Amino acid sequence: MEFLGYRRPDGTVGVRNLVALIPAGRCANEMACRIADETGTGVHPLLHNQPCVHVGPDNDAARRVLAGMGQNPNVAAAIVLGVGCDSISAVELAADIAASCKPVEVLTIEREGDYDTVVTKGIRFAKQMKGDAALLQREPFDLSELKLAVKCGGSDTTSALGCNPVAGWAVDQVVDAGGTAVFSETAELIGAEHIVARRGITPEVGQKILDAVARMDKRIFDAGVDILGSEPTPGNIKGGLTSIEEKSLGAIAKSGSRPLMDVIAWGEKLPGKGLYFMDGSANTPQMALGLAASGAQLMTFGYGGGLPSRFRGMPASSLGNLPILPVIKIVSSPHVKSELDYFDVYAGTIIEGLESVAQVGQRLLNEIIAVASGKPSKVELAPRYREVLEMWRVGPVF
Repeated sequence: MEFLGYRRPDGTVGVRNLVALIPAGRCANEMACRIADETGTGVHPLLHNQPCVHVGPDNDAARRVLAGMGQNPNVAAAIVLGVGCDSISAVELAADIAASCKPVEVLTIEREGDYDTVVTKGIRFAKQMKGDAALLQREPFDLSELKLAVKCGGSDTTSALGCNPVAGWAVDQVVDAGGTAVFSETAELIGAEHIVARRGITPEVGQKILDAVARMDKRIFDAGVDILGSEPTPGNIKGGLTSIEEKSLGAIAKSGSRPLMDVIAWGEKLPGKGLYFMDGSANTPQMALGLAASGAQLMTFGYGGGLPSRFRGMPASSLGNLPILPVIKIVSSPHVKSELDYFDVYAGTIIEGLESVAQVGQRLLNEIIAVASGKPSKVELAPRYREVLEMWRVGPVF
């Protein structure tokens, strides 16, 4: 099995060929938008909410994620923008991205002297980068070069029967072909963590799963709250799910059945081949941001049905503003057939008794290869709107 992609200077393979405008802090978002407005398609501002008042580990994680987005193989070139007083140095962030050997420029008001000069130079650099990227040609690559992220949302009683096992089947095929897959959502392991831990390639890896869930449990306990009301969500409950354990058992099905190689931090780069778990938020925008930073080239997103499948965007997500991570949408419920024009793969045939998980899984794998080779997914075809990407924060804000 092969897909058509772009070989990057560091040896990775992109499935998209974009120029990224990366603000070092949220104050530079405006300049990124101005530059993007003047340069058109193919140049994307990766707007985010990183402020100056985060501390310690949260700043470190944000820098890792911003660098990871710039290093993502779907980015052909990047421009880092800053004011000069940002808590994350634009110069240092640009150096992090330049380690991937792709073209990188850095522009700050402090270095250039004023706002207008940053924008003017940014437009010039972006147009040049866009032109250079347009000269690159796709070439065939083995499926072993693929890094697939998997996520679910809008879960209901059909999720564990349709979209999630279908995604898991595709994950197994990618891993068996020598590729890489990653899943996340630590809160959605609660009650099923022992099952995932048994898949650790070593006892130490299994213990990392248990430790990650224990840390999440402690955060919930220390906050003096009950996770019920958040997990399952009100939408999950309307869809028939009754407990976090029930939701977790369905959610882990999207990880397939292959051994778990390791547990990585939110936004950490995928270290090798095989299946990985990212210890991170279950909130879609924050989790997708971490997966994009890991180096994943595309993501599947499985819906059960219900109300979340009836709006046209992604659940609670700014994925429309994250073009470096194309999303393939799967839906399970036969009750939402009126919405199928907005999904890439329909898995309700399993519920209807018309197809097996493997048959729908093969359709999903075919779609993964097609999207990796340049076919626009339904999310990519939808009108874009700008919404900031959300950093995951665990520390205080002052």
